[in-house]
Amino acid sequence: MSGPGLRRPVALAAATALVTAACLTDAPDSSAAPSATLEPEPTPVVTTYHLDTTVWYGGLVLTFGTATAILDAKGGPVEVEVVLANPGEVEAELGGPIRLAARDAAVEPTRETDLPAVPAGGTAAAVVTFEVDGAFYVPAAAIRVGRDSEHQAIVPLVAGPEATPVTLEPLEVEVAVEGRAGSIEVRLTHVELRADLPDWDQELPADVLALTLSYFATLRSDFPGGAAFTTENVRLTLPNGETIGPRRDGHSHSIALLRPNRRNTISTRFEVPAPGSGAYAFVVSDGSATVSLGFVIE
Repeated sequence: MSGPGLRRPVALAAATALVTAACLTDAPDSSAAPSATLEPEPTPVVTTYHLDTTVWYGGLVLTFGTATAILDAKGGPVEVEVVLANPGEVEAELGGPIRLAARDAAVEPTRETDLPAVPAGGTAAAVVTFEVDGAFYVPAAAIRVGRDSEHQAIVPLVAGPEATPVTLEPLEVEVAVEGRAGSIEVRLTHVELRADLPDWDQELPADVLALTLSYFATLRSDFPGGAAFTTENVRLTLPNGETIGPRRDGHSHSIALLRPNRRNTISTRFEVPAPGSGAYAFVVSDGSATVSLGFVIE
């Protein structure tokens, strides 16, 4: 039979097939990978080290307060608080490097670190920031001030028997030794031993130290013109027996004209081998007459 009722099942089947195909097309792909779950960033561990140590370098006095490490597994910053003091008579700034060293690694400050110039007789505060990686062992670290060829100030973050501070603090010794060479009477009063030259804002090489003697010199003569007292009038005998003259830099000896019976305050600086301990003799001459004033640095 060829009536309309015989064609309806075919149309219905076609519509069903289209719906089924559409459903299959819109169905999610069960083989697609699931979205990754984001893990939280690790929380940095904050550790504060109380340094409270003062060191001397290149004419400046640096006092380190606290060091704060903010570290995760990848590393992070170590921030060091420091106050720079300038006891000199002209503006000065730190003339050598400052590093954070641990074992065989050494880290320079970040570019954002600013160590300001310090006015004469003044102070300036700063924060020195070091960026370390995860392999840097901060508890064994020390702040090192100075070049490898110079005396270096060392401030361990954790002090102990194997990590002691090196402050380079000048050694001051009061003495009272006197004598007379010809018409020149001398009384030695003070000895200073240090690793830097404050008047030059410089640190000395690691194998030498500056030894400065302060003394009174008086001319016991009636000659009205007085007498010149120069580097040719003084020498220093070292513990090894060698005799040396003053450091010739234009700053290391007070050139004076000795007037009759007037006491002159004079200082003379010598360069001696480190560590500087031992028995010395300050030799003063007036023509062929000499006097030797002995003193000991423990």
